[in-house]
Amino acid sequence: MPATVCMESRRVQLAVCWLALLLIYLLGDVLRLYEKGREVAVIDGRPMSQLQLLLAALFMLVPILMALGMVFLPQGVARWAGLICSAALFIINIFGVAGYTGLFDRVLIALSLLLNLFIGVWTWLW
Repeated sequence: MPATVCMESRRVQLAVCWLALLLIYLLGDVLRLYEKGREVAVIDGRPMSQLQLLLAALFMLVPILMALGMVFLPQGVARWAGLICSAALFIINIFGVAGYTGLFDRVLIALSLLLNLFIGVWTWLW
């Protein structure tokens, strides 16, 4: 198989992995809405501020932008961006694990951490 075909299929595979990661995050958020109802946007008994909501939105944008980046950025740029973003999201989620109490949350966060590791390794090998 020519190298360009392998390179292009890797781009698509990584883009799909980033979108799968986004869907795991979204699934957790949707299930949390059902579990907590109106209390979902409350941290330490107070409603989330606009800054906290903005940071959450930016966090969710990372996998979307990385999926696009895997397809449209030059390989070198996409590779380094993928490695950096995968590591950053992994670290952020590791520190956030303690805040998740539901079984579904813990399963989804574990899956997202595994997928993050896979994305990092798959990107490194690209």
